[in-house]
Amino acid sequence: MPSTSGKEAGETRGRPLFTKVRDRLFAALLCLCLIPILVVSFVNYDAAKTAVYEQYATSIRERLRHTDEQFSLYAQLLLDSVQRLADEPAVRGTEGQLALLPRSAQTAAAEKLFRDFQRRNPSVRNVHLLADDGGRLSLFPDAHWTGGDFPRLSWYRDTLEDERGAPRLLPGAEAGADPSWLYAVQPVTNAQGRPFAVLVAEWKPDLLERWLNTDTKRHHCTLLVFASDGHLLIRVEPEPSGAGRQEESYADLGRMHNAGQTEEVRYDSRLNEMVHLFRYVSPHTGNTYVELLPAAAIDRHLGRLELILLIGTLLVVLFAAIVARQVARWIDRPISTLVEATEALQKGDFSIRVPVDGMEELSRLGNKFNQMAEQLDTLIRREREYMQKGMDQIVRSFYLAVEMKDPYTAGHSERVTRYALLIYDYWDDAKKRTISRNDLRYAGLMHDIGKVAIPDRVLLKEGKLNDEEYELIKLHTTIGADIVERIESLAHVSPGVRHHHERWDGNGYPDGLKGEDIPLLGRILAVADTFDAMTSTRSYRKAMTAEEAYAEIVRCSGTQFDPEIVRAFCRAYEAIAAAMTSPDARNDVQTTAANVT
Repeated sequence: MPSTSGKEAGETRGRPLFTKVRDRLFAALLCLCLIPILVVSFVNYDAAKTAVYEQYATSIRERLRHTDEQFSLYAQLLLDSVQRLADEPAVRGTEGQLALLPRSAQTAAAEKLFRDFQRRNPSVRNVHLLADDGGRLSLFPDAHWTGGDFPRLSWYRDTLEDERGAPRLLPGAEAGADPSWLYAVQPVTNAQGRPFAVLVAEWKPDLLERWLNTDTKRHHCTLLVFASDGHLLIRVEPEPSGAGRQEESYADLGRMHNAGQTEEVRYDSRLNEMVHLFRYVSPHTGNTYVELLPAAAIDRHLGRLELILLIGTLLVVLFAAIVARQVARWIDRPISTLVEATEALQKGDFSIRVPVDGMEELSRLGNKFNQMAEQLDTLIRREREYMQKGMDQIVRSFYLAVEMKDPYTAGHSERVTRYALLIYDYWDDAKKRTISRNDLRYAGLMHDIGKVAIPDRVLLKEGKLNDEEYELIKLHTTIGADIVERIESLAHVSPGVRHHHERWDGNGYPDGLKGEDIPLLGRILAVADTFDAMTSTRSYRKAMTAEEAYAEIVRCSGTQFDPEIVRAFCRAYEAIAAAMTSPDARNDVQTTAANVT
């Protein structure tokens, strides 16, 4: 009896001891996990918050840059139209006649020009010719200009005294009119070159604001455009507001603009909330574009981010607790096993052994993961190879269909591709980054695919084509580009198919592009295609020698071909000539075309 009670006492003392050790170990491991998790969560949240703001800033500033380009073009077209109207003889000949009644024939002719101008420019509401003697001519009656005191206005005098005589945009506030309007003003001179009047075209702000809203989706943003002198030109808001309210809300922004100050976040009394302010200064006109984004828009984004981060942190903490518990058990198990083995020894069981298996489970898990990753990698590679072979078969089927239709062009696509790739290989390494070799290869093989739609009577005609037939042949570039664009994985090379017959001087087809406006793929293929055409025999002419074709390519540098491409062609010429004379050249190209990677 005493020995039995002592044994039970030893067990009661031993088990709570090791259970307590395991719990302490679990708590220590959990704390070690929680500290870095919380630190990483806070750091990631700050980084994500900064990234969200930078994303908004980059997107909005790019949008403002695009808006500047469109608005500058829109405004310049209007100013050019106003300048041409001011230069019309009928307008310049109205000196001294605007105050006379009834209207003279010269004044009637000018009024007719105003009507034609307003019809061609629907964004213009009214046109006025304001003479320095107080006379005026308006397309439509306007009480604002009936007083005859406009010659005393500062903007009127500045416009007449401007030595450049160039048109400019005048904000409504500066003109003493409705602040929400814009005016295009241009001095008008008589036959002796003396300015005697100012031509004023009123710009409809509602059309302009509607255009800006549809051109760039702003949702809850407010767009402000300030002239270089600080006057507010345009205001586009999600909800229209009155002119007076505009002046109260944005007068301080105008003062900030004049003082050259910048501010990223400010309080908007009109919206009764904080807004983020993004600015872009036009390098062309000096206009400043300001977009106000309510802070609530970014806060909503950040709110979702906070929720995701919170849920993610809780899941990670839960996972850490589970892992810590398992690790504590994994560490505790050998100790418990050793205690049990010691107790067995006390009982006289000397055959007991302690198994060592602490790391086996982790090793097996790593092996299983590597096996799974290897299987996935093999599956993805196999799928890519299958897709690549399918694409190569599609491309090969297309260009072989053209060559089977036109025996005179047999091997033409492959030779053009080979020459183009040799030009690419001898090109400057820095410029090779603009296009890939595979894109050039695909464009070369597909460049004449449009000929499948050309009638046989034209494509297979012996002798030169007449004008009508030549126009039909020219359609193969646009037809080919349309075909390639319909293949999603090849659509990006369609510009090379469309423009391989463009000329450097702009006299090519189909679009008459000039210089570097021609896509690079098209410029390279133009040289390779022309060289192969000149060195191939046709029913109506014999083939040139390689030397003759080389000299013709060099002669047409700067007129038909890009000079830089021609220089690369010259460096690659020996390799191209070798490819022409090699009996295995065609087979090499076919092998290359069939194994595009």
